[in-house]
Amino acid sequence: MSTLSTNSEPVLKPKKKKEFTYFTLLLFIVLGFGLQIIAGIGVAIYDDEVMGSNMTGILLEGPYALLVDAAFFLGVAVLYRPVRRFLKPMWNVSVLKEGKTYVYIVVGFLIVAAVQYVMLSFLNVESADQQQKDLNQGSFNQTLLSSWIFFISVAVITPIKEELLYRGVLCGFLTKRHHVLVGIFVSALVFGLLHIGFPITATVMGLVFAIIYYRTKSIFPSMILHMLWNGLVSITVFF
Repeated sequence: MSTLSTNSEPVLKPKKKKEFTYFTLLLFIVLGFGLQIIAGIGVAIYDDEVMGSNMTGILLEGPYALLVDAAFFLGVAVLYRPVRRFLKPMWNVSVLKEGKTYVYIVVGFLIVAAVQYVMLSFLNVESADQQQKDLNQGSFNQTLLSSWIFFISVAVITPIKEELLYRGVLCGFLTKRHHVLVGIFVSALVFGLLHIGFPITATVMGLVFAIIYYRTKSIFPSMILHMLWNGLVSITVFF
């Protein structure tokens, strides 16, 4: 008579990855802004008591402020493991080999251009003057170095930071947590409201960026479109 052998060793269940929660999202935002505030206070104290210069004022104005803001948020995104893991699948470069990706970019660019023309030039319900004041480009001496700092901060660094924040983190989180339409519309609305002076145009831009991000499942196409648009805006500011 044969006996059935039983395995008494416990079955180990695979560890479940920590879920990206509202707390994770809030902590990411708090760290991004909070570290900037702490660093700003530290620089201000050092600047006032030791250097006696205007370093704080320089870092808090125009493109320099954009660079500082982006540096902290990108730093937190890299160092904060839950955010880094959440963003990892979005770095899909394979979509850049597909022709339809560039069709999305061209169509998106035309839509944004048409909406901005209607809002700013035809209906006159929005103004880009506030954006130029926020950038404080007029405070720069028109040197080659300052011009390049302005262009890189507005046309390169800011699009990377905003696409990671609004599309990668916010839209991606709300899409997985609730529904794709919630992710697209809420992230676009937040993006629009934070662009003072032209919230309608910026909201449409946010919708276009989010739809492209959702269709391609990659952060790169919306990032490229954002860079192209901000690059055009930077050039028009100069001339």
